[in-house]
Amino acid sequence: MRQKVKLSKIFTISALASGLLLAGCGDDGDDGKDGKDGVAGEVGQSVVVSTTSGFAITEDAIFVAPDAVDGDDITEALSLALFDLSEDALVVLPKGRFVVTESIVVNSARGLTLSGHGINETILDFSTSNGDDAFRFQGGNGITVRDLGVYEAPKNGIKTTNVNGIHITYTATVWEGDLEANNGAYGLYPLKSQNVLMENNYAFGSADAGIYVGQSENIVVRNNTAKQNVAGIEIENSTMADVYNNIAVGNSGGILVFDLPGLDKAYGGNVRVFNNQAYNNNADNVGAGVVGMVPPGTGALVLATSDVEIYNNQITDNETTAVAITSYLLVDDDVSSYAANYGATIANGWSPTLKNVYLHNNTIARNGANPRGALLAPVIGGYTSGMNSSGMAQTFPAILYGGIGELLSNTGTLGAFNGIVGPDAAADGVNYDPYGPDDLICANSNINGNAAPDYENVNTGLVYPTNPADLTLVDGDGNPQPHLLIDRMVNNTYLNCVQPRLAPAEVNFRNTIYGCTGDDLAEAACAL
Repeated sequence: MRQKVKLSKIFTISALASGLLLAGCGDDGDDGKDGKDGVAGEVGQSVVVSTTSGFAITEDAIFVAPDAVDGDDITEALSLALFDLSEDALVVLPKGRFVVTESIVVNSARGLTLSGHGINETILDFSTSNGDDAFRFQGGNGITVRDLGVYEAPKNGIKTTNVNGIHITYTATVWEGDLEANNGAYGLYPLKSQNVLMENNYAFGSADAGIYVGQSENIVVRNNTAKQNVAGIEIENSTMADVYNNIAVGNSGGILVFDLPGLDKAYGGNVRVFNNQAYNNNADNVGAGVVGMVPPGTGALVLATSDVEIYNNQITDNETTAVAITSYLLVDDDVSSYAANYGATIANGWSPTLKNVYLHNNTIARNGANPRGALLAPVIGGYTSGMNSSGMAQTFPAILYGGIGELLSNTGTLGAFNGIVGPDAAADGVNYDPYGPDDLICANSNINGNAAPDYENVNTGLVYPTNPADLTLVDGDGNPQPHLLIDRMVNNTYLNCVQPRLAPAEVNFRNTIYGCTGDDLAEAACAL
């Protein structure tokens, strides 16, 4: 049996969750039917009680097991309440900690609001569940989940698929105790959905990603805390996403932006990551698959995704690197196998290379003190043993760009993967050319937050040159070898370029616009 969380961790969770509530109380969007913030029900409905976040529960709500006491099994009552729902239903869970022994699956709900009494006041314990996901919402639109906690899901906490309009707020997913491989995979998990709004949530203990959005469009992830997961916050194969005002702490990797091969949505882009805090992300990586390869101690990682802007973040005290930017060739370096293994996904527009990544105005401090992870082991050895362009052992780069994908693309080695050519994705509004010569990976105007005497130990590293004319290191077969170029981060040489700013993302949820062009128009982060 998994060790239960210690009292100190309970207090930490409670304090962090309370901080989220205080930060956002009373201004969490329009979940009501009468156009007023935080009020559910028709005009004139009496308010029965308000949640700790200020959401008003009205008398027309469906109350699940209202007389239940701590420890009761409410599985049957919950399943019945969520079966054959009318449009715009408000379903309210009781206050306390309750047992649920099956996956709760909701199909094609329209306008549903599922609410507890607060992120710490309503807790559903799935530790004895026979299902995999705790909650799974399939299809539907305008769905809100709020003011509750999902604990110990066997696989995923709250998963949505093919939902147009999903709002998850003041909600926690928790696996108690230490971060272990047998914890559940994803905490908050919208997939193949549109108009995704995730705010004021808390994710703890996921063996994959605490807060994840995959193969989706029109996404706002703001004001959340992700702690002690393998990946804190992850955006994967998704388009038009804004990730801002979040805290990623104590994970293996803080904030990840991935494009992975073989998925229905072949690639993402136009992802902005700004005004977040990513610190102390040094947990041992217990994950599987590609996320299991993320080096522990990574503040942010961009993998094979084009059109990404990372700016005005505080990225500190991560033991491997603040930001790593790399092609998929870091994961699979067998170029000769790409046509056979990834031919179909390449034809749909995916590329192992990445382009148009702009890293600027971030405060970066005290990173690289203990770099590790099998994925970067040779690179770490080279930088820390003096086998780099400086000829001396260096603090591992705070900003690391792999460069091998760009080099191979620019030398023509990748070609079109034996005749496979991806479509021109510009028609989709994504600035993306998988085989063009100019990758534009830019890092400038970042702020060195180190104090003396460590001020000089904030570096930019480039593992391969991007100009084929500089290619002087090859093995006996003519394959390029790492150069391990290194420079100071401030006024660096290798990645010193500027790119156009990306467009803000927006979410249309129940006919209200959320994000930097909507309800956050006056938010300071949106003016950066």
